[in-house]
Amino acid sequence: MCIGWISSDRINAPWPPTMLIVGITTCLLGLTLSSGCDSNSAGPADTPPRNSNRIEQPAHEHLVRAQQAITSGDLQRGQQLVQQHLLMRPNDAKAWELAGDLATHEGDLEQASEFYATAIQNTQRPTLMVLDKLAKTHLARGAAFETLSVWQQTLEDYPEAIQPRFDLVGLATAVGLNRMAIEPLRWLVKQRLGDVESLVMLTNPMRSEPDPETCRKLLARYPSDLRPHYGLARMDAEAFRWEAVVSRLQPVIAKHPDFLPASVLYGRALLALSLHRPTSNEPWTSELAKWASTLSNEMQSNPEFWKLVGQYHHSTNDHNLASRAFAKAVVLEQAVDTSSLTELVSSLTASGDQRRADVVAKHLDQLAQLQDATTTFLERHSRSQRSAMLIAYQLVELGRHWEAEAWTRLAKSLPDDPVVEIDRAHQAILARLGRTNAWQDEQWLASLDLPELDITEIDWSVQQHETVVEHTPDGGRPLRLVDRAIELGLQHQVALPPDAETEGFWIHHSVGGGVGVVDYDLDGWPDLALANLDGQARQSNSSPNQLFRNLSGRFLDVTAHTRYHDTEFAQGICVGDFNSDGFADVLDCNIGRNRLYRNNGDGTFGDVTDQVGLQGDEWTTSAVIADIDADGLADIFEVNYCAGTRPMTQPCRSETTGLYSSCPPLHFDAAADRVWSLTPDGQFVDRRKQWLGPSDPGRGLGVIAGELDERPGLDLYVANDMSINHLWSAQKQPTGFGLAEVATVRGLAMSGQSRSQASMGMAVGDPDADGDFDLFLTHFAEEHNTYYEQVSAGIWQDRTFAVGLLEPSLKMLGFGTQFVDLNNNGKLELIITNGHVSDTGRTDIQYRMRPQLFELEAGGHWRQVSAEQIGPYFEDVHLGRALATLDANRDGLSDVVITQLFQPVALLINQSPVEAESVDLLLTATQSHRDAIGTIVQATVGDDTRHHQLTAGDGYMCSNERRIVIATAGREHVDSLQVRWPSGTVQTSGPIKSGRTYRWVEGELAPTQLERHE
Repeated sequence: MCIGWISSDRINAPWPPTMLIVGITTCLLGLTLSSGCDSNSAGPADTPPRNSNRIEQPAHEHLVRAQQAITSGDLQRGQQLVQQHLLMRPNDAKAWELAGDLATHEGDLEQASEFYATAIQNTQRPTLMVLDKLAKTHLARGAAFETLSVWQQTLEDYPEAIQPRFDLVGLATAVGLNRMAIEPLRWLVKQRLGDVESLVMLTNPMRSEPDPETCRKLLARYPSDLRPHYGLARMDAEAFRWEAVVSRLQPVIAKHPDFLPASVLYGRALLALSLHRPTSNEPWTSELAKWASTLSNEMQSNPEFWKLVGQYHHSTNDHNLASRAFAKAVVLEQAVDTSSLTELVSSLTASGDQRRADVVAKHLDQLAQLQDATTTFLERHSRSQRSAMLIAYQLVELGRHWEAEAWTRLAKSLPDDPVVEIDRAHQAILARLGRTNAWQDEQWLASLDLPELDITEIDWSVQQHETVVEHTPDGGRPLRLVDRAIELGLQHQVALPPDAETEGFWIHHSVGGGVGVVDYDLDGWPDLALANLDGQARQSNSSPNQLFRNLSGRFLDVTAHTRYHDTEFAQGICVGDFNSDGFADVLDCNIGRNRLYRNNGDGTFGDVTDQVGLQGDEWTTSAVIADIDADGLADIFEVNYCAGTRPMTQPCRSETTGLYSSCPPLHFDAAADRVWSLTPDGQFVDRRKQWLGPSDPGRGLGVIAGELDERPGLDLYVANDMSINHLWSAQKQPTGFGLAEVATVRGLAMSGQSRSQASMGMAVGDPDADGDFDLFLTHFAEEHNTYYEQVSAGIWQDRTFAVGLLEPSLKMLGFGTQFVDLNNNGKLELIITNGHVSDTGRTDIQYRMRPQLFELEAGGHWRQVSAEQIGPYFEDVHLGRALATLDANRDGLSDVVITQLFQPVALLINQSPVEAESVDLLLTATQSHRDAIGTIVQATVGDDTRHHQLTAGDGYMCSNERRIVIATAGREHVDSLQVRWPSGTVQTSGPIKSGRTYRWVEGELAPTQLERHE
């Protein structure tokens, strides 16, 4: 099988970071048939073609003499004799084959193809040899699709043939016809002939991308066949270049109207453009209707078509019809495509069919785990026995025993990470295989029992639904952020090992360090805690984390004075009042022992980690202090990354620079997250086993806690690196409180392409002002950041392309991010800090990167604000990490603090020339934990109603200033406030003046003014 491996650097590829491209290589795409790659190929061009399929005693002397002339090298005489023979016997298949051999030698491949095809037509069962000659001649001409047809005929006539299957798989996948490759691959696996590339592709056949080089060569060699453009269009679609898809496929459809894959992809592009260009979608909408009018009944058997139908009806809010369409796609493709399953879950949930949604979500979770296991196997250079067995075990769970057996056999041959019980596991899988010949167990599909959908039921005239943000940009007023950290006394730089900048750094150095905003002295000025990590992991020999007191807008290092002395290897910093005494405490997330510092209320902290029962030495990146189980006491949720000591003992080096570099996280096992429950006597108890439902560990980096899904109770959304994200939803169960992992069923586990991404930073807010909370995640370079819009209660959808946030993120590696209103116009901006984890030496992807700021325009699209407009910090490049928001100078404008590697921390003071003011609202709960995490505030300012929520975790290794900011957009008052506390109590208040800070205590009739903005 002509299959090639191309390694990459954690890119958004079918199997990141190692990209599997199944393509037709030189051995199949030679210039002539004379340079084949197997023993059956014709000989060199300067020798007569070998008649390895030597003709049996011919019935006519012309053919005998022709064969003799060819053998003696007199090809011209042989050609004349063959022609004479065919004049007398025009149906002689062997003569036509010989004519094809002669034409091939002369380099007339088109005529050779005609002669071989005639030979095949004149025999009831053509030989393997003549079929092979025709296939190779077609391919040498560049006629790939004719080649595929010949190989399909070959397998019909010779069902036990092996090489044609390998060849068909390679070429079909190279031109984008992945589904054509599935059955040949399965047959090969059943015959114990599947190699590692075949097995990888079968785990998720649609993940393998076309080979652009092959497609271009085919078009150049055989320009009359435009169908190879389909493979290139699929690549455009992968990158969301929908207009390029349309322009590329229009001539293909015109010339090849029966080529259904191109027609379906063309329709998909039209639908995407009609939905995602709301200000100019009319031409695309009319073109979509025109395309729909040409559909034939042959589409009935195409799963991609039914996926398109589902997407269309999902856009019209007809979720019942969408569910039926997606279900039909799933059945036709035998549930191997995670994207169809993802959309089916979304539609079933939106239609209220939770039973079926849960059934599909369970299967989708299993497929996602298989996908992640396969990615891990590739990351570990396809050498890990244990990684291969994890794939086998997952396939057993899916009822795909043939593949499981093949992976187990493969695992036995691998040198790394031996599995002791592998022989016993193999025998158990063989025993299951002996009880069935079916490729997979599909009983769960039957349980869906959705009504069959017919093409005649589709109504393409229904108006599509599009969320449009009604407000308009703020008159072009510039946003201005200026780094004044040094000037204001904030002198901190994330401490790393002294040689890290010159020698490179390891994975555990590459992700830190955190920042926490904490008003520890309750003077109303936000103070800052900042992390250091220049020692060794799991040892107390790093420089202490630093605490800076904010004295009327200037910062003073009070680390020693406050007895905040954490010398562990620091990561994130979490802030919360764990003991409800009114003073914010600090939890340092470390590699090793996490440290909880209780605020003593007298300007000092005390390390109470041992006293309250917190234990463990895991790699914790971020954490939340909040009342997770709604018992009135604070709990702790720890987000953990890689397990064990290998990340700190196994080095990786850049192939281009030779320096130490951050190892891919999938080289290491994931560490499970942990949750601690606080008891009335002040002790934390590990509730991981009792509270956390079944899930795979996920290498977490960021976390947000809040009431995200419009259902009572806190949710915890965890950003996982290169595995599916987790959404833990509070559940009251018969056995007590628990957290159910529901990211898949809610649409937050993977991207819209059903791929696990390298998730890091997180932001939450209501930027589209529709009353619910959307989420934004940053990812690795050449992936795209992901904007998840909450499209119905508790259901999110990847709308990154739709809102214009996809393309600007492709060359960036994002870390910390927040939604924040920087000009008090009532509209959220989006800020992101970027920077690579290693200096890869690439010229197209920077090591140090600019931060980004986006503002929302009318129509719901985000526009990147020019760096020159914002200020010098945005014109420079950095290795940004954690990002938090605060009002450092209490002027009513939100500021930003960013940690970065090899540069001092940046304190971006908001100097935007705006006159609009804001209201800062501090909240204190009395009927639940006093931090009031999950409180939702509805504020009305003039005709504008905005929704805000007090959240915790705040994303990547950080804690924001614990306040709600209500912009008044030039008005003097917030007209009304409605607060829904975590206890369920709802309170309202009349007008309150802008330009002030208030505190509202649950149960009090109205908020109390604390101070005016400076």
